Amino acid sequence: MEPEKKLEEIADSPVPSTGKIATIDTAANITYSLVVGSFLDYWSGLNLAGIATSRASATATNTVTGGPYGWLREKLFRITKTTENSSKIRQTLVDLIAFNSFHTPMYAVMVAIGSLVSEGHVNWKKVQDGAEHLAIISPVIGPTMGWYIDGFRRVFGVRTAVQGAYTRNTQDTGPEQ
Repeated sequence: MEPEKKLEEIADSPVPSTGKIATIDTAANITYSLVVGSFLDYWSGLNLAGIATSRASATATNTVTGGPYGWLREKLFRITKTTENSSKIRQTLVDLIAFNSFHTPMYAVMVAIGSLVSEGHVNWKKVQDGAEHLAIISPVIGPTMGWYIDGFRRVFGVRTAVQGAYTRNTQDTGPEQ
């Protein structure tokens, strides 16, 4: 039986665990979503109760989906063969694809839940408006969310999505080179 690792050993590990990477991605998703999502909810026409409900449900959702979103970003960087040496435009486009394929549908669900709570029914017009508004501003939000998540990763000593933290974690058995 292997002895349990102390928290300090896990935190100071040169190759972060998948759990640490997912936790960092989740925290970044939640904090970014609280700020940017609140503005989008207001723009979609939700009242204060609707905004609070939408952000609460988004936080609950991001708690579950933050890690998978980080993994998806990395996967898309690998599939598109986008590297650190690729142009910033290419890297930005990959982040935009990741955002629109993952977060836009999820946001529509959050607006539906927010309108259900605030109005007693799902207001499909607000759901449509919210999804359209997000799609319109996604060229700003998608990449900035990617940069924000990567910044969070850097603060905690984790490789960025284009560098492949999840991939490095599963392929490496020793310290960073």
